[in-house]
Amino acid sequence: MEEQKGELLFVSSENDEIIGYVDKDSLLKQLQSQQSLQGKIAYRADMVKVPEEGAISFYHNISVVLGVNESGAITGYTTARDTKNLLNVYKLQQVNRIFDSSGIGIITTDSDFEITFMNETAEQILGLPKHVLLYRNYKTLITVERDLDEVLTGKQMVMVECSINFKRTSGNISPLYENDKIIGIVHLFSNREKLGDAVNELEFLRNFNDDLKAVYSSTNKQITVVNRAGTIIRVAGTFLQGFWQQESAEKLIGKNVYELEKEGVFSPNITDLCLAQKKRLSLIQEAKNGKKVWSVATPVFHGDKIEKIVILSEDITSIHELRAELEMAKKQSEEYKQELDQLLTQKHDGQRKLIFRSQVMERLVDECRHIAKVDSTVLLSGESGVGKEVFAKAIHEYSHRHNEPFIRVNCGAIPETLMESELFGYEKGAFTGADQRGKPGLFELAHKGSIFLDEVTELPYNMQVKLLRVLQEREMMRVGGTRTISIDVRVIAATNQNIHELVRKNLFREDLYYRLNVIPIDIPPLRQRTLDIIPLSVHFLQVYNQMYKLDKVLTKEALHVLEGYHWPGNVRELQNMIERLVVTAREEHISARDVLSNLYESKPRDQEKKPIVREIIPLKEAVEEVETQLISLALQKYGTAAKVAQILGVSPATLSRRMQKLLS
Repeated sequence: MEEQKGELLFVSSENDEIIGYVDKDSLLKQLQSQQSLQGKIAYRADMVKVPEEGAISFYHNISVVLGVNESGAITGYTTARDTKNLLNVYKLQQVNRIFDSSGIGIITTDSDFEITFMNETAEQILGLPKHVLLYRNYKTLITVERDLDEVLTGKQMVMVECSINFKRTSGNISPLYENDKIIGIVHLFSNREKLGDAVNELEFLRNFNDDLKAVYSSTNKQITVVNRAGTIIRVAGTFLQGFWQQESAEKLIGKNVYELEKEGVFSPNITDLCLAQKKRLSLIQEAKNGKKVWSVATPVFHGDKIEKIVILSEDITSIHELRAELEMAKKQSEEYKQELDQLLTQKHDGQRKLIFRSQVMERLVDECRHIAKVDSTVLLSGESGVGKEVFAKAIHEYSHRHNEPFIRVNCGAIPETLMESELFGYEKGAFTGADQRGKPGLFELAHKGSIFLDEVTELPYNMQVKLLRVLQEREMMRVGGTRTISIDVRVIAATNQNIHELVRKNLFREDLYYRLNVIPIDIPPLRQRTLDIIPLSVHFLQVYNQMYKLDKVLTKEALHVLEGYHWPGNVRELQNMIERLVVTAREEHISARDVLSNLYESKPRDQEKKPIVREIIPLKEAVEEVETQLISLALQKYGTAAKVAQILGVSPATLSRRMQKLLS
């Protein structure tokens, strides 16, 4: 090994196959530890063969790499340590090429300012070779306005203009650290002439910044930039001298907002709140002298951490009374909204909402809860659109059957020829076209649950007999069947007709009426429970806003107009009207004018008022006609009842009575 100047001794097998190696240090240690030279040499086998033309790669737990040619013969070797050293040299050369290609000159010195390194770009910019400048004192070569000794204290000089060998440069001079200790300086610079375009761009940005300052000054707003430690680093725009109690913005820079808060200069500290909540927020800050500013704080993130807070402030001391008035209006609006929300969510134990506010509806709901505990038949009566199906569903949900089926049947929508098979089902082959497997009826499907017979008075007379049997015997028979089927069903019927008159005219069986009328519930029309109009309107508004992905709002005036209408179509008409207003209103706020316009447009042609009196009619009727036209025209033009009352010269109460009469 000494003669060949080799580092490794390779061990081969009888077939001349290399099976391991031993290095000089290991061989010497083995010779020292053994008593004689006759012992076997221990060798290592952590090696691998790779193609000599292959790419560089590292193998885990491998120390020696053998290179082989295309025929598999070993052509040489290298160690992992030598390879890493060569790569480090290569990387260093690559870094130097990057520095030289960046167009930036680099010069480093030691703590005595003697030059220890400079790259090729520095040589090109300065026009001096490296061997001339190395180890010379940099302070004697460079012309700079500031003292380089400041850099050794940890300060950085940014955009410093220098001159070396009559060459003007511009760049940064920074401390050079090693193990957190300053060992010299590093100067990164570029040719001043090549920075001309960049300087022009900076000049443009400077002018643009001045323009922004002028814009914000004209809007009486102040911009304050605070770092995450609470130190004010920049103030622009209109300086709020009375709030800060400082002579100028320059004297405010460098102060800490936490210290100012402790001194009582202002409260609350919007910077602290913004850092805690990590989101944009706004609030009113008050100084100890009574000055008030409206501040909006916006966090500026660097990654996931807040780097600084930008605060936009405006003096609102002069409009404090207006702010108080707005706060009161906001409070009233919130109370009004809270009241409506409470009404909208008012319900008892059921899953289906019953929207109401009136006492008459509250009594009906209590009655429904009470009768839901038993299985007696219920007969719901009321005008079309009052919500009979909603009450039927509520009774089912209040009852112990709420987890069982709730079957809805519109007796007026099923053809008379199919009525029996639909209600009671049929056996296979019961009639031509019937399903060969048969079919259960709606009563069977409602077993253990409830069945709602809407428009029950539309049942044919012969079907009334079969329904009576179901109610009496609690059993039924399919069409074409031969056996009876027991059923357990709660029957809830509904009608919008005068069932007493139908019984008198023999159009409805009297015995069936008495079976259905065990628990009668009469639901009043909407015009008799006007307190429910506003909560119902707001509920439908929320429903259609969500359905159409809108955000429409009913004004108070619009709600008052809705409340004053008599609603002949009851809740169904109100629901349709709200949907129409939501989809047709052009503005976000639905006004009283929108409501009045749609209410009038919904009137049939024969109900429209005469445009003018053109014939001889009774004087009282003519006066009423002229009043109607005047009120209609004024409402369409001015929109609000208060304005119309002022224009027409009548009291609001008088106008309200005339409007009620007009709408009805």
